[in-house]
Amino acid sequence: MSEDNRWVGQEARAEQIRQMFDQIAPGYDVRNRLFSFDRDRAWRRRAAERADLHPGEIALDLCTGTGKLAHELLSYTRPGGRVIGVDFSEAMLEQARKLEPEVEFRLGDVSRLSDPDAGIDAVTIGFGLRNLVDREQALREIHRVLRPGGRLVILEFAPPPSGLLMRAYRFYLTRVMPAIAGRFSAGERQAYRYLAQTVQDFPPSAALSALLDRIGFAVAVEPLTFGIVALHVAVRRS
Repeated sequence: MSEDNRWVGQEARAEQIRQMFDQIAPGYDVRNRLFSFDRDRAWRRRAAERADLHPGEIALDLCTGTGKLAHELLSYTRPGGRVIGVDFSEAMLEQARKLEPEVEFRLGDVSRLSDPDAGIDAVTIGFGLRNLVDREQALREIHRVLRPGGRLVILEFAPPPSGLLMRAYRFYLTRVMPAIAGRFSAGERQAYRYLAQTVQDFPPSAALSALLDRIGFAVAVEPLTFGIVALHVAVRRS
């Protein structure tokens, strides 16, 4: 495949994903609480804590969605700091602006950030990295905008250890969640089937850590809730 055809394919896939998130935006937070058994709030609080922000610093929350993780970052940057949320779904950002007016939300592509080099103190991305069509390019952009010593915190689903838990988890992802979502709309059923597939296809922590290391980060991994969620805390080396 030529480079031009690859780019067109990526753009088309990104547009399909954007439309899907626009469609599910109104009920997104309610579904997250339901499907995570309300654990999503604790996961985001931990991610915000591990960003290691201080008053007056600037935080960038990518794939911000409805702004829940951006909201958690606010208390660490006060007084004098800023939190900026970036997402490619205008419908998600409409929800975010209603819920958290103190965050600066902007429409954008996280693979082509408008921020200057080394101007951001911390970057977070919660449950969004697996939806990007070019993860490596996005991670390189994050490395570019972070100051040396700045932190990237990736909060993402991860396959738990093999065995009975893994089988139960896969059944929940692929059967239970789409079936429940389908009671709200056929579009939501399809969306949660897609989301379940992205969880299963996402690289294991060792592979993601290796990629981050090649880009220029020192990485530590923290499993949460029996390993179904992982925090990758990556510090820009230089």
